[in-house]
Amino acid sequence: MKKRDLSKHDKKQICQTLLEDLIQDPDKFQFGRTKIFFRAGQVAYLEKLRADKFRAATIMIQKTVRGWLQRLKYKRLRRAAVVIQRYARGHRARRLAEHLRRTRAAVVFQKQFRMLRVLRAFRSVRNATVTIQAFARGMFVRRIYRRILTEHKATILQKYARGWLARTRFRRVRGATIVLQCYYRRMKARQELKALKIEARSAQHLKKLNIGMENKVVQLQRKIDEQVGLALGQVGVLLLLRLSSVALSGKDLIS
Repeated sequence: MKKRDLSKHDKKQICQTLLEDLIQDPDKFQFGRTKIFFRAGQVAYLEKLRADKFRAATIMIQKTVRGWLQRLKYKRLRRAAVVIQRYARGHRARRLAEHLRRTRAAVVFQKQFRMLRVLRAFRSVRNATVTIQAFARGMFVRRIYRRILTEHKATILQKYARGWLARTRFRRVRGATIVLQCYYRRMKARQELKALKIEARSAQHLKKLNIGMENKVVQLQRKIDEQVGLALGQVGVLLLLRLSSVALSGKDLIS
């Protein structure tokens, strides 16, 4: 028979069922009309079972109460821990945010400072480079200008020297030509004079050309003198022109 089939008003049946469950040997107890008879030691055994049951119930109650108390304490501690953790995490998050803000500000400050330092260094290097380039380019330009000026002066000197040499050569050639012409004309004049003298020696010619012979001789002598004087004048003019050109070239070189 199951426990749920028992009626609460049938106490005898309840006791019989309990005793059958608790005492395995049915010879250890006996039901009377209003009492139950036990053999020796069975009451102590039942008392022991009751004490064990009470102890188990007490332990269960204590366990339940202590568990409930510990759960309450745990819940309070957990709520307190959650609050503490919330405040701690909030404080740590605020500190982290402040640290991040300060770190970002420090990074921005470092960026600006490094940019300013690098910009100043770049500007100083650029100014130094521009100055060096300016001096170098000025030096190169001055060298090129001096070379061009030297070449120009050399060209001028060469021009004047070549002009002077050409004029000197021309004057020398012209003087030599004039001298040759003078010698040639003098030779021709002498030949004509000699021929005239030979003709003048003949008596017939003397008779024919007696009149005006003296005039011809005088004219020839005058002509020779004029040619010689002209040649000497041309040589003097050439010398004067040469001296003047030399003086002009000397002034140009000095300037």
